[in-house]
Amino acid sequence: MVVEGLAGLVRQAMKAKLLSGLKMGRKEVKLCILQFADDTLFLCEDFFNNVMSMKSILRSFDLAPGLKINFHKSKLTDINVHRNALECYTKTLNCAQMGIPFKYLGLEVGGNPRKKKLWESILNKLKVRLNMWKERFLSIAGRVFLIKYVITTVSLFYLSLFRALDSVCEALPVSK
Repeated sequence: MVVEGLAGLVRQAMKAKLLSGLKMGRKEVKLCILQFADDTLFLCEDFFNNVMSMKSILRSFDLAPGLKINFHKSKLTDINVHRNALECYTKTLNCAQMGIPFKYLGLEVGGNPRKKKLWESILNKLKVRLNMWKERFLSIAGRVFLIKYVITTVSLFYLSLFRALDSVCEALPVSK
């Protein structure tokens, strides 16, 4: 509920045209903020006014009792932003720069889903989790349940966004 206050501030800033998000999808919906629990991702056009508005919003949110935004853990990245502008933005927001691709909620953002490299981390997670149960004494039903659970929870996030390569499906630990 607390982070909904931050989303409300962003919506107000967008209505007042103080903050401009990015156009997404076929219908070109303006999107400026993505949130999950205490993780927030801002998506804004390359304008210094957006950076200043974002800083004002974050500072306003920071003034709420008991809330604190850690600008030192916050990072800024770019898509087609001039290097000097990016450095100015990071200094203004007092945060670090990060490159693309980057991880957000365990998913590589900016990676190419048509390359096997993007899928290596998910395959490794699956192998590690399934190997933990390999040496335990489980019934066939227990093993099937655990395999379904692991495959579903680990890969669902990736598969909800990307179509897996055939080579990735063949490399799944359960396909052998």
